Amino acid sequence: MKIVHISDVHFGFEHLRDKAEKAIRQINEMEPDIVILTGDIGLWGIHHEFREAYDVLSSLRSDLFAIPGNHDARNDGLKYFELYFGRPRKSLKTDNVVILGVNSTLPDTDDGYIGPHQREWVAKMVRKNCINIIAMHHHVVPVPHTGRNMNVLIDAAETVEALTLHCHGGIVLAGHRHVPYSTKLLRTHIIHAGSLSSYKVLMPDNNYNIIEVGEESISLRLRFVDLGEVDIGTFTLKPETPESLLRYHRLTSTMKVLFVSKKDSCRTKLAEAIFNRFSPHNMHAISAGTEPGEKLNSIAVEMAEKFNLELTKPRKLTVEMVEDADYIVSFDEDVEGIDVNEIWKIEVPESENEFGMVLQKIQENVKHLVRQLLMT
Repeated sequence: MKIVHISDVHFGFEHLRDKAEKAIRQINEMEPDIVILTGDIGLWGIHHEFREAYDVLSSLRSDLFAIPGNHDARNDGLKYFELYFGRPRKSLKTDNVVILGVNSTLPDTDDGYIGPHQREWVAKMVRKNCINIIAMHHHVVPVPHTGRNMNVLIDAAETVEALTLHCHGGIVLAGHRHVPYSTKLLRTHIIHAGSLSSYKVLMPDNNYNIIEVGEESISLRLRFVDLGEVDIGTFTLKPETPESLLRYHRLTSTMKVLFVSKKDSCRTKLAEAIFNRFSPHNMHAISAGTEPGEKLNSIAVEMAEKFNLELTKPRKLTVEMVEDADYIVSFDEDVEGIDVNEIWKIEVPESENEFGMVLQKIQENVKHLVRQLLMT
């Protein structure tokens, strides 16, 4: 797949029409599969900028995949962006490539933000054994030689982690600082485009990227509108997630454990109480029953008071509980419709003596489970 990556066209008083029209003629001669525009279509988010941009960019013969920039989000400008260029978040899938466009803008500010909802959306939309391309306006790593060597994507760290964890064969396309740049962060290739047609250009000439995507590598060329091409290089795509990143991610993530039984009146209640006593603060357990009893097991209540355990009342298992759980332990082998991670074959105690053995067994299992969730 051949991709032309343009950015920061800035229709308005910064816009250089001759540069834009010449670049479009060059791009049409290349016949790319798609043109990706990573934001800042206009300058002030006002209607005539988007209308003019639409008229000029419509002369591109290839499909245009555009996402907004911070200038487009000024003065409620995203409604005009959507009118002419479609939704600010969008996706395109082929047999071998997934292209996702995310909206990194915040209204009337230069700062950028992806947010947890869009990161979760990206995680759901990317595919294994494909090249996954994420287009956004703001940069996720500092861009040298821009006069402002710092991130303006507020949640850059979380975004980089999400991309590295989920984006198999990942490429990030961005703009914003008007300087072309390319680097690799773990297994994610980050490519910035300069400005196609703003007079605020921090390079010898206005420019854009030409990207050839292969099965296992990408090649990158920088095209100056009036000064020719520079071959930036060919880069191998390695989809393996670094083990260190996976470990850090698990250690800093929250973990919800669900204990399930039929009645939720004894064993699951003990497991819930013991887990919440021994687990670290980023872990929490709840329990529920498929046919919960009306009250707690009387022996469980007596022994819980003896060992200073707080038992919650029986609750009905819901679909939301199952969906929200990161790990599910069942005390009954047959729990219809639920994929459990582990089954603890522990019978309901019928006496204080049996209760002591059950309590000890649950405590041993809970401690083992906590270590397992931390280390795996």
